Amino acid sequence: MSTASTSTAERVLCALAGAVAATLYWRCWARRGEGSAPGEEANPKAVTIDGITVPPESTIRLMTRIALKHGAANLSQGFPNEPPPRAIRLAAAGALLAGATAESAQALADRLAELVPEEAEEKDSLNQYSFPFGTPILRTAISQYFGEFYPEVQANAEDNLTVVLGATEGFAVCLRALCRPGDSVVFFQPFHELYPAQCTLWGLRPRAVTLYERGSGWEYDEAELDAALAGAKVLLFNSPHNPTGKVFSRDELGRVAAACERHGVVAVTDEIYEHICFDGTRHISLAQLPGMADRTCIVSAVSKTARATGWRVGWVVSPSRLTPAIRAVHDQLVLQAPTPLQYGAAALLRLGRPYFDGVAAEYLAKRTLLVDALVKARFTVGVIPQGAYYVFAGYGSVPALASLSPIEAAMKLTRDFKVACVPGDNFYLGQEARADPERGGRYVRFTFVRSVDVLAQAAANLAQMPG
Repeated sequence: MSTASTSTAERVLCALAGAVAATLYWRCWARRGEGSAPGEEANPKAVTIDGITVPPESTIRLMTRIALKHGAANLSQGFPNEPPPRAIRLAAAGALLAGATAESAQALADRLAELVPEEAEEKDSLNQYSFPFGTPILRTAISQYFGEFYPEVQANAEDNLTVVLGATEGFAVCLRALCRPGDSVVFFQPFHELYPAQCTLWGLRPRAVTLYERGSGWEYDEAELDAALAGAKVLLFNSPHNPTGKVFSRDELGRVAAACERHGVVAVTDEIYEHICFDGTRHISLAQLPGMADRTCIVSAVSKTARATGWRVGWVVSPSRLTPAIRAVHDQLVLQAPTPLQYGAAALLRLGRPYFDGVAAEYLAKRTLLVDALVKARFTVGVIPQGAYYVFAGYGSVPALASLSPIEAAMKLTRDFKVACVPGDNFYLGQEARADPERGGRYVRFTFVRSVDVLAQAAANLAQMPG
């Protein structure tokens, strides 16, 4: 057997061993009835918090938890306890371990079919439904992770954690659980496009506060933030920030926290780039600020930290008084994140500080490569990104693009110079802001998350632009 085959076999055996251990953990946990609460056998009722009512937890899924508690033969919920077809499990394993292309994934699946004996597997739990708010293994891992990185934040596995279908769903359930139609939601612009889109989805009113590029940083008007928060329900807050790369300092966070407290606003924080910070900057969660632990819901996921954007495993860490409503919306909206991948997410969170402290290092050279290429092509990069993996660049000095709108500039770059980016007006609210040359009318966004060869090709293409 070749070295490559041996390596693959070892990885498969390790994965199988992990699955066996996880199954034993699950079954022992089920026999203990962990996670049950006094009075849980009552019919679930709608959850009302601060006058907002959300649908109840599913009675069907409740009966499964009660069956586990009492050791009953579970004929309540419609999920098998026998494994999926071997072919689809092998295909999934191929994609996980050799995901460059569909062909490479299938080739590994074929090799795995030969390496892993075909045995009569009578029972299965890790490919089936799990508890809607997350497997015990993942919730425990999240709790321990927060204990290490954010000890000021309550992250109890039973009272404060909801495992969700990626950060996108995390924002959706928070907005639905915390707001009613007509409520206002505030965020900084430029913003991720899902913020106003989700406001529209739930009938909420978006309010944007502008970050302006000033000297060596991105700044906002505190009076504008104060005015926007007046009467609002939620602040959607992102740091490290997409698309500018701004990492809010402790002083800035203190002023944001004070404004939230002054107006009685709950913060829903987008912290998905928490470990991608550069040049000595450090991410601080808004929930770590005095007075904010009980009014902050933290949303994150494995997508960026683990380079696993297709897994769709994330979490919401919320004050215990808000958790039931968040879980109820999540339960009715999507049920759960993929069970097998929750075990992978738990493994990520158990890697410890050395891994997480090293995440940003791989992006430093990529940032330099892209920024240098953009500057040589006469783009304006006034503020080098402190975090995340985007460059929000001005194109007004680029001869081939200067006279164009952001969408025209992005299309020309993609079509004529073979470098794709996102038009800057996509990140602003309202036509005035989108057209303003100090805001949306000035920028395009590039990412340096791609591999070095792709970035090098982009740099070579940018170098061909007429000067």
